[in-house]
Amino acid sequence: MRRPLLTLAACALALTACGGSPGEVTDAGPSAPERPASVTESADAGETSQAAAPPVAFAVTDGARTEGPDTVEVSAGDTVSFEVTSDVADELHIHGYDKTLDLAPGEPGRLEFTADIPGSFEVELHEQGLLLTQLRVGG
Repeated sequence: MRRPLLTLAACALALTACGGSPGEVTDAGPSAPERPASVTESADAGETSQAAAPPVAFAVTDGARTEGPDTVEVSAGDTVSFEVTSDVADELHIHGYDKTLDLAPGEPGRLEFTADIPGSFEVELHEQGLLLTQLRVGG
């Protein structure tokens, strides 16, 4: 009986050492994302409405993207929401979906749509000729 208790105590101690403190945050500083951003939807069985996915945010200053991922990956049927802030007036355009949004300088603009066409699509600012991201929709 003593041996199983010692084994159980040793396992509990090992598991405690592996976990961090609740709420513990480490600051690794700014870094590029290790993997593409993704948008996910989920619903509990019997639920009649879904919460909208948070928007993927982009910022553009002096003709360069200063915030936002290189690639956004979603599944077909997901709702995609882009929020873009540019320092100059421009037009957000999603190729393949022919979705556009006029952007006012310094004002965030949001474009939301259902990603129902599988493939890889450029998301750009037309006036600046700036590629913001690649949208990849899985089938």
